[in-house]
Parts: sequence; C-alpha cells; structure tokens
Amino acid sequence: MRLSADQPESKTADSGTAEPQGDRSAARRPKSKKAQAQQRQRRRTARLSYDDWVDGALNLLSREGVGAVKIQRLCQELGVTKGSFYWHFDDIEQLMAAMADRWSSVQSDTVRELGAFAAIPVEERIEKMAAMLVDQRHWIVETTVREWSRINPKVAAAVRNLDQRVFETVKGTMLDLGFDENQARLRAGAMVYIGIGLIHGRDNLPTPSTAQVSSVIELLARP
Repeated sequence: MRLSADQPESKTADSGTAEPQGDRSAARRPKSKKAQAQQRQRRRTARLSYDDWVDGALNLLSREGVGAVKIQRLCQELGVTKGSFYWHFDDIEQLMAAMADRWSSVQSDTVRELGAFAAIPVEERIEKMAAMLVDQRHWIVETTVREWSRINPKVAAAVRNLDQRVFETVKGTMLDLGFDENQARLRAGAMVYIGIGLIHGRDNLPTPSTAQVSSVIELLARP
C-alpha cells in the first residue's frame, strides 16, 4: 500500500533512523582478549609485505644460521600464519632465492663502496679495516653467509666477488704505501686471510681488541 502525503512513515521503514536494540548492545559489548588478539593478528598479517618476509628471513639467518630458515620457524618469528607466507611464496626454495637476490644486491653496493676507499688517506683506510675486523656483528653475518654459500651458488658467487674486491682494496692500500706489486700482493693476501681466520676462529680463540688488530695490520704495512 502506498503512503499518502499526510500519513506518517514508520521508523522501521527508514533504516537510517532505527537500529535494533540487540545490534547496539553487540556494538557496545567489549571484545574478548582472544578476539582482540585475532584482530591484531589479522591486521599485522595484512601489513606483512614481500620485503618484510625477505628481511625477516635474512635477520633470522644472520642470528641462527641457514638451518633455522624454515617456514614454521619464520612464521613464529614474524608472528603470522603459514597462509601469509604462501600469499607471497610457493615454497621455502622460492624464499631462499629471494634472500639470495637481496643479499647479493646488498653486497654489490658494498663492493661499490669499497671503490671509494682509494680516495681515503692510507692511515684512515687502515683504521677502517681494523674496526671492521673486530666488529662482532660483521663476524656473525660473515660466518652465517659463508655457511649459506656452500649450498647456494648465487650467494657463493657474491661472496667470491666480495672477497676479491676486498683483496684488491687491501692490495691497493699496500701499493699506495710504496710496496712493489709482489710485496703488495703477499701482504694483502696475508691480511685478508687473517680476517677470514678471525671470522671462523672467534669461538675458539681469544677475541682481539681493535688496538691489537691495528698492530698486526701496521706490522704488515711496515716496509
């Protein structure tokens, strides 16, 4: 039946002016702790991007090694479900490939930065080398990445490229100090091997101080 002009409309006919009492009560009712946690979880999962997963996996690898990078372990680390993982990756191998791409890209940036060493005074270069060799974070990352490089060809290539670039940088420093090509090569090789030895022997040998490492470098740099 159509309403006449002077016939009042029912409140129930206008959804904007009336709301069931039960709905208002439900809206005011506080959520349980479980519901609140689930809501936070859904929001966090929605915010987790492809880069978040790759960064989280690399952080886990740097702390616990390549063996820790498992789907379940990573989900626990990031506080999300496996469904979030499979939104971005087909399997763990695809994630590992993404990690290798990211790490290789970062190392390429490091290689380019090493090229700027030639513009730094020799004494400052030696100080930077000594500081790097005693940096605990540097040791941990280097150890885990070298372990990873044994099973990942892309990471192995990046490690090899970085090692060669470090060697050339140290060798350039020795040439700038006045050593001939042969002596510069020998001394640079010794210095690079000392660095690798410090990385792998850190758990079994006394940790040298920056001053002690500087003394060894100065010994190798002495004519």
